[in-house]
Amino acid sequence: MRLILDQETVELPKVLTQESTIAEFLKWAQGRVAKGRVVVKVELEGTVLEGPALSQARRDAIGMGTLSLTTADQKDLSLTMLGKLAALIEWLGPQHKEVAGMLERGQTQAGLDRLKGILSAWQQIQEAYGNLAKMIELPLAELPVHDLNGSAVLEEFCGQLSEIQTALTNQDFVLLADILQYEMDGAMANWMALLEATLGVVEPAGV
Repeated sequence: MRLILDQETVELPKVLTQESTIAEFLKWAQGRVAKGRVVVKVELEGTVLEGPALSQARRDAIGMGTLSLTTADQKDLSLTMLGKLAALIEWLGPQHKEVAGMLERGQTQAGLDRLKGILSAWQQIQEAYGNLAKMIELPLAELPVHDLNGSAVLEEFCGQLSEIQTALTNQDFVLLADILQYEMDGAMANWMALLEATLGVVEPAGV
């Protein structure tokens, strides 16, 4: 068995054996990396583990395999992620009204196909932000966002997505168009304010 951390082979302690799980190796390695850096890439025998595959593999013993870990600066990673999320949300902005227009013109199937991609993008945004908040240990309930807090913003947005799903289930395309036309602008404004508030935590003014 071998552990490579940022392209350098690491001497392992006796507590880590062939029977140790990948999760145990990750925990030990995270304790070795410099302050402010986090593991961003996990490879086992050259195969990148991410998402569900990584979650499942964490319980597996490493055996005689080679585990390669790559780290990145947490602040740089957070700033990059916030920038990407903001750009994606801005890109989604006009799409809501375009789909609403398609539904109003009777282009139902084409509009629903576009909406599927939009909802998928929003799901990715939610997951990515959730992972970011977890990584920087951000207490969302204590993060002020205008007259709300981070948790309230996310809960309100989940409620709006639920309204969309209900309209889809009921095939109420008039209501669906109204939600996309009139409610999503507020949702986007809340999201951008949430990202701005998070940026203030990641990179405080004057620091």
